Amino acid sequence: MPPRLVYGFLAAASVSALFVVAVPGPALASPSGDGRAIEQPVSVNPLLMSQNRRGGKRGFKKKRGGKGKMGGDVTDAQKNNPMHPSATREVQEKAGLFNTGVQPIYPKDAACLEVESHFGDGTRYDGSTRVQWANHGYHGGSDISAPEGMPLVALADGEVVHKFSGGRLVGHQIMMRHTPDDTGLPIWIYSKYKHFIEPPEVSVGDKVKMGDVVGLSGKTGTVGGHYGDAGYPHLHFSIYAATTGQYKTIAQSVQPRDVYYIDPVALYLLKDRNVFDNHAVRALADDQKSVAIPFKLTNGKIMPAGTRLVWPFMCAAK
Repeated sequence: MPPRLVYGFLAAASVSALFVVAVPGPALASPSGDGRAIEQPVSVNPLLMSQNRRGGKRGFKKKRGGKGKMGGDVTDAQKNNPMHPSATREVQEKAGLFNTGVQPIYPKDAACLEVESHFGDGTRYDGSTRVQWANHGYHGGSDISAPEGMPLVALADGEVVHKFSGGRLVGHQIMMRHTPDDTGLPIWIYSKYKHFIEPPEVSVGDKVKMGDVVGLSGKTGTVGGHYGDAGYPHLHFSIYAATTGQYKTIAQSVQPRDVYYIDPVALYLLKDRNVFDNHAVRALADDQKSVAIPFKLTNGKIMPAGTRLVWPFMCAAK
């Protein structure tokens, strides 16, 4: 059976539809644990550690600033928040928003959906130039083209910490938090999945296991603009990192303390290369920038055995 037919069967059989949208209001999250139990040294660029502390708690209060190209005022907090599309280029560069040069190696004995637009790319999957008013034209995640209805799986054990339904560029999305114990990495990982076909059944606070289906891929948030009425069915897959598990919840996302970016494909080589931020990843020799992706097969088998991270889509054995 061709891989896409296998996925279509899984989508129909394994995940039921839910049409309730859960939109958390602003709140302060107080997660247990702060990552301090990890005693091994963590190689993180020191430039990353001060970017979000300017103004302390005031970073989440609205201040009037200049006009953004998205419309409305751009606050000082937004300019200094690397996750915000109107952050300054200097802030986002320090946080690791650039192309690292890492390339995935897909398995020869399984069919996996592939990245069509990489992290930090200035172009979309179709070669068109990205808008400059969002992240200065740099892609904040990896785009994996997928027919609507493909099961999306948790990349690691973790907890759902946010769920949101928005408009253009967002759609239905969730964020999961993965502790060092979950991933085997000495940093906390936050994974964001966007453009679900409908609000996923998972709720904030739910625990997930690596490979669990968390929802179905779609094109929400992509209809209109560049993609027109047809939209673009795909997963926008973003990875953020921090040295503690502390975060704040805002309407559209969670804001980890001292957050920085991880190239989603580079996530799979961090442990083997002993590098834990994009600056260190970019500095690797070219022959160190390829990584074989771990994955879950549609029959449930994990490849390779013992991995604590998998690709966000299941792969079909050839």
